[in-house]
Amino acid sequence: MPSSRKRIGFLPSAEVQVLIDKLCKLHKLSQSKVTGILVEEALISRGYLLINKSITKNFDKTNVLESDQEYNYENNNDYLKKLSIKKDVSMINEFIEYKLFKQIMSQNNDNESL
Repeated sequence: MPSSRKRIGFLPSAEVQVLIDKLCKLHKLSQSKVTGILVEEALISRGYLLINKSITKNFDKTNVLESDQEYNYENNNDYLKKLSIKKDVSMINEFIEYKLFKQIMSQNNDNESL
């Protein structure tokens, strides 16, 4: 029977795919189910969705927490801090490259005017 809902295609980055695969194996769930749970949790944490147990009704959260503790996940806050610092450093490097480029261009313009 056709569904009235549309399918959503999602191609995760390699790092995200590895994490989804680990969660699938750890909780014995399909990729579709895990992805749905992650999307729902993200929407709830951003305040776009009120807590709804539709997708997680057969998902025992106590078992999930216990089995997640068995797997050594990086602390999410530490990961986000590292990611933020990495982005900041990258932006600073790009700015320095831009300033050097601008300096070289200025020198070239000065040499041409002589």
